[in-house]
Amino acid sequence: MKRRALFAGILSLLIPGLGQIYTGRGIRGAAILVAAIIIGNLNIIFIVAFVAADFHPETVWAYWIARIGHDVMSLWSIAFWLWAIYDAYKNATE
Repeated sequence: MKRRALFAGILSLLIPGLGQIYTGRGIRGAAILVAAIIIGNLNIIFIVAFVAADFHPETVWAYWIARIGHDVMSLWSIAFWLWAIYDAYKNATE
């Protein structure tokens, strides 16, 4: 059973939601995969806004809002990814 749980965690490490699909929770895995895609796209939007703002004194707020948004989305992405790995492992041990 531990190998299966470890394998589920590794699958979610590679692609968020794949470990849940492997453990038989397809809808949950698909929802996690869609959420990861949405979070990733939001992060891309923030980084494009950050690069487009370019730092000038007249655009300081546009620059920092995009920068903080990108940083927050990056941290959220990492936290969500780690949770997906833990969730896949936990689902396989139940």
